[in-house]
Amino acid sequence: MKRQAFFADLTHTAQGISAATFPLGISFIVSYAAKELGSDFDFRLFKFPEALEAALREDIPNIICFSNYSWNLRLAYKFAALAKARKPEVIVIFGGPNFPVDPTEKQQFLSRYSDVDFYVELEGELGFVDLLRKLGAYGLDSRALRAGGDQITNCSYLNQELLVTGPISRIADVNIVPSPYLNGLLDEFFDLPLVPMLETTRGCPFSCTFCSDGLLIKSKVHRYDPERTNEELAYIAKRVTKSEEIIITDLNFGMYQEDLSTARVIAEMQQRYHWPVLVRASAGKNKTERVIETASLLNGSWMIGAAIQSYDADVLRAIKRSNISTEAFKEFIDYSNKLSEDALTYTEIILGLPGDTKEKHLTSLRFGVDNDVNSLRMYQAMVLAGTEMGTQTCRSEFGLKTRFRTIPGCVGMYLMFGEQHPVAETEEIIVGSKSMTFEEYVDCRVMDLIVETFYNNALFEEIFGLVRALGGDVFECLLYVKDHPELYSERMQEIISEFVVQTGQDLYVSQEEADRVVLTPEVIERYVGGELGINELLVSRASLFMELPSIGGVLAASVKRSLAERGLLDEAVEGYLDQVVRFVIYSKGDVSNTNEVMSDIFDYDFRAVAERRFRVDPHELEAAGPLRYTFYHDAEQRRHIDNLMGLYAATPIGLGRFIQRSNLKRMYRRYRVEPVGELTAVS
Repeated sequence: MKRQAFFADLTHTAQGISAATFPLGISFIVSYAAKELGSDFDFRLFKFPEALEAALREDIPNIICFSNYSWNLRLAYKFAALAKARKPEVIVIFGGPNFPVDPTEKQQFLSRYSDVDFYVELEGELGFVDLLRKLGAYGLDSRALRAGGDQITNCSYLNQELLVTGPISRIADVNIVPSPYLNGLLDEFFDLPLVPMLETTRGCPFSCTFCSDGLLIKSKVHRYDPERTNEELAYIAKRVTKSEEIIITDLNFGMYQEDLSTARVIAEMQQRYHWPVLVRASAGKNKTERVIETASLLNGSWMIGAAIQSYDADVLRAIKRSNISTEAFKEFIDYSNKLSEDALTYTEIILGLPGDTKEKHLTSLRFGVDNDVNSLRMYQAMVLAGTEMGTQTCRSEFGLKTRFRTIPGCVGMYLMFGEQHPVAETEEIIVGSKSMTFEEYVDCRVMDLIVETFYNNALFEEIFGLVRALGGDVFECLLYVKDHPELYSERMQEIISEFVVQTGQDLYVSQEEADRVVLTPEVIERYVGGELGINELLVSRASLFMELPSIGGVLAASVKRSLAERGLLDEAVEGYLDQVVRFVIYSKGDVSNTNEVMSDIFDYDFRAVAERRFRVDPHELEAAGPLRYTFYHDAEQRRHIDNLMGLYAATPIGLGRFIQRSNLKRMYRRYRVEPVGELTAVS
């Protein structure tokens, strides 16, 4: 009789699907294990806690395996502990990047999570199969195996209180792992609201200290056979119905010659199946020309960018990171912005890295804005297990001040074995250091919110195009918004004040304090209801987005004053700016309302202005009006937006995720233009 093994890559669901992706990582392990040991085991995959709970109530298997990330550790361990309490002989195996690199810290982790029998590190395929074979030799008696002290590839465990670690090994030829798409293992997940993921390479040649992929053992890059990748893309395209996008998990997509072939196949899928609408992948940090060529093949569907994390040389040295040159960055962004009218470019900036200061953070933001990136992704530095930045040496050297907080969307009450259990995931973030006070950290976060609201997603690119054309300073305009709250409406002031409060609350000195406070029925209900533990940046940005007419007025006032201080404001500029603000509000207000059709009269031919990316001097424009503009969503936009709104629930955090993870430029309203009195129907 075959033994049973469950694999779970769980996501929280109490506040909507937190990690809405296919369980690709565990599917590789199961594919390889089934090939090597399929005659001995039956394997099952799980993504949602509700499905796992139903299966466990029916029967607890011989082995249960969980992927461990920062966003699902507690949820996975609660299931593991409860299963172990009901069936002590069940073998619990954890794996994933959320595991320390220091031996002492590994021992502490396994002691703390004592119901974990074995931890498989790095690439799980070799370690898991070696572990199962060793377990087979001991008659699936995990206690006997641990007492024997056998070394297991890529595996750590405790023998009494002593840490036992096996040899570290990576798969040299990743093609020995059967495709979990092509063998049908992932078929059931096409019926769920999840985003398919594709891996074409493993490994990263860079050594950033804040990243779990920066370890030396992962520096060599291994690639799947391109023909296999092509077949997987075709397989996914024929079956996907719940997602408009695909995530390519490669750490440096576009940097290699083979990526051009992958991009051509994706472009072919787009022509044949009208999928994917969006491609999400981390762009390569070198070979700018090749990344640009890859992006051009995808015609604006790849939301591409070049992460800098910081523009400061000292911070980069502290985290052992090397960015692409400023010249290459500018070339990359400039070309990417011109790929199509819907092209969206981004860079990533992390607040609070070792050596960071308020001035350095603002300089990094300015670098992105000055170089015409149209979305800046701003993150708080997290101290992750399995990274060099998480070691005590780094903490002491830079005086890192950290706090624990709940991860937004990863808190809930879950039914397990017929009873409700509170679960909350936490993360450790840097809120200060020797070089940055907590007050400076909060002030930087407010500036991040201003950039997120007024600059990102090209929300006001028409206004900033004017500023650039006149020789003004876009970042100076954003600073003016931040430093002049007297311009804010009452509602805008409320949102920003609440953002400051939320930035400083729900921060705990230790993991234990976080558990003690959060895991009570009264408090956890406030988290689930969205009163506590939200992603304050995304929620506040979403709330401000809903106040588009108001914030448009604030930006217009700030731009006028900023231009006036430079002697660049006159009646022509002011009149043009007022019409541009109205144009933005009609085009971009409440994009989720796809049935509304609106019209108004303007003096300018904005279609011609848009061809110049709104980089126009009003003194050089001839009035083309009066013209009637009719704003609407076309059928393809309505379908795309409706699908995304189905994926992200219509709640503040859902709208925040919708804005963060989507290319809003594809959702801004189209418009028709005709002379006044000649309005025609919009289909």
